[in-house]
Amino acid sequence: MNVPFRCVLCTVESDSHLWNLVYLQKLLEEHGASVNNLGTCTPVENVATAIRADRPDLLVVSSVNGHGFHGAQVLLTHLKDSGLEVACAIGGKLTTAVSDDDRVRSELLELGFTDVFLGDDAIDRFQDFLKFGLAHGFSAWRADPALITPWDQDAATREVY
Repeated sequence: MNVPFRCVLCTVESDSHLWNLVYLQKLLEEHGASVNNLGTCTPVENVATAIRADRPDLLVVSSVNGHGFHGAQVLLTHLKDSGLEVACAIGGKLTTAVSDDDRVRSELLELGFTDVFLGDDAIDRFQDFLKFGLAHGFSAWRADPALITPWDQDAATREVY
């Protein structure tokens, strides 16, 4: 079977939600992906094993339990430490406070995620990402910079008035 791209889909270890994965698998397949859905509460070593075996074009991580930010950091750090490089998109509900979304997005982009999809327009932006990836390769995508509010900036760089 010749497909436009191969994708590994997972959650973080703390997330037992399934419907987000079912939805994303169908969405990815509609865009031509062959999807290896690793299921819920995915151990980081299982993700690393799948990346080694499948050699995917894209890793998609979804979390809706509000605690995905920490798991995302653990996952990407483990992949880097294992010498595994793959375009990696993450989205869903990564914190329990929407007010943290911009800070979390910034930190995950800095860590090395290709893009982070949060908020009301996340699915629309993710579909744009998929279309771009099909045309140019997922690693060629350049995420829009995250907006950081002054109170979330590092205290060392903050101006005092």
